[in-house]
Amino acid sequence: MNGPEDSSRCTSVLRSTSKSWAKKSDALFCAISTSLPLLRGVSVSRQAFLLINTATVSGIVGLARGDEVLAQASLQLATASNTVVAAVDRVLVEARCTLDDVRSIVLVKGPGTFTGSRVGASIAKAIAYATPCSLVSVTTLEAVAWSGFLTSTPNVTGGPVWALLDARRHEFYVQEFAVRGGAVVSQADAVCMGPGAFDAVRDVGGLAVCAFSPAAVPESQRPQEYENVAWSFNEYPSCAGILAASAGACNEDPFTLEPLYLRSTEELFDHPKAAL
Repeated sequence: MNGPEDSSRCTSVLRSTSKSWAKKSDALFCAISTSLPLLRGVSVSRQAFLLINTATVSGIVGLARGDEVLAQASLQLATASNTVVAAVDRVLVEARCTLDDVRSIVLVKGPGTFTGSRVGASIAKAIAYATPCSLVSVTTLEAVAWSGFLTSTPNVTGGPVWALLDARRHEFYVQEFAVRGGAVVSQADAVCMGPGAFDAVRDVGGLAVCAFSPAAVPESQRPQEYENVAWSFNEYPSCAGILAASAGACNEDPFTLEPLYLRSTEELFDHPKAAL
């Protein structure tokens, strides 16, 4: 897509689709084509992985090759929608790569913040559509579990691993995993629970990886000494965790991939209707 005619077409499409542009194929292409500059770099033979997480209050964009993180940039929820593309630009420059070097995009698709999840998904889908690279996704809880597991001490890696995420309104997203052959494997589907989530974790024990601070835990549920749970707080998806969680993931269609919500849209915006 080059020249004034294509630029005009992009502008026209983006204006006509407004906030629904992420669902339009033309606008997907235009958004990324007009937002990311052409970057000079050294080819790594299309072996790089572009990692994107905007689903949590502390997000991250990174570039990896194999299990090595080449570059990364942190994101904060308040400014994520305005800085993701710039962060992608920045990590590509730092790693001396271009989008042509990206083999696959790994998206953390949620659950998490409504706007953040949609921003990350829209940008990942746009890049995948506009460039010849694959798109895979992992859930936020998978990425949290892996991130905590990779940084945990050896004495807590043999038991269950729990991933917890603040769902707001005194609720938490929670999922149980197990460690098998050095890999973190899901034991049950993710659910949204009230403060009883902490009792559920204590009933089983293990490593609890929490993508929030201790202040988010209800006072009656805060960790005590000599528990059978190793609590780890402020553990947000890391580049290494996202990459590990994506091992074996199937390719996604950029036209059909949607963010993952464990609540309906009405619940997210405090309009009580039956869950979808």
